[in-house]
Amino acid sequence: MAQDLQYTHYLDSLQSYLAHDQTAKALILIGYVERDFIRFYRAGRLTEGLKFVEENLARSRALLGQLTPDEKVAQLHALVDILSFEGIQNHADILAFVQLRTQYHQQLAALPVTTEKYIPWMKRIVQDFGKLAQKNALSFANHLESTLDVIYYVNAHLRDKLTVRQVLTHVNRRCNPTGVQRGFNTEMGMSIRDYINAKKIREAQRILLMDTIPIRQIARDLNFYDAADFSKRFKREIGVTPLEYRQQNSQVD
Repeated sequence: MAQDLQYTHYLDSLQSYLAHDQTAKALILIGYVERDFIRFYRAGRLTEGLKFVEENLARSRALLGQLTPDEKVAQLHALVDILSFEGIQNHADILAFVQLRTQYHQQLAALPVTTEKYIPWMKRIVQDFGKLAQKNALSFANHLESTLDVIYYVNAHLRDKLTVRQVLTHVNRRCNPTGVQRGFNTEMGMSIRDYINAKKIREAQRILLMDTIPIRQIARDLNFYDAADFSKRFKREIGVTPLEYRQQNSQVD
């Protein structure tokens, strides 16, 4: 892959680049970095891709500094759109990618991004989308139709009092219930019940970081039995209580 990276070719000829507009040079540079990173991302080589981004943007720190804070934020918004589009195109769990895209657009909207903060923000965005693109996101290249149906139904009803019976009632119109559950377990590595719980906890994590809604209200909104039940399940899954999670994961400045 190294010999095909466009960024490297661009950087090597940067000194003789004919354009005198430093802002244009910086934007082209970032464009090449992102385009090359996507190749690592698609191949599942996230760690290697992140190292590539960090090293090469660090080499071009002076040029990156030519962009205004607003221009840097605009580039981060664009990166969010690129990564979410990749996920929507290639994975079954579309809602998760859409939600993460919305979350980042909201967080970035009011943020001045300095040169020092640009790479940490880029790294955070890439890591979060990378997590979604891994095993549990279920690539289209490897799924049963019934499993995909379960995923869509659960994602669309996260705030309902959702049971395995309800899910199977929906899917069983076309499939045998035993086959649905067996196929789901095999492909997702968990039962439908565990998937429902995991998705509710993930949604709770998103809400905890996005809003100041009281813990009790989040428990009601996601149809847990009560706040104590919500806290118990959350801690069992994440390792800390919802309040501790909110306190420990404040937004990046």
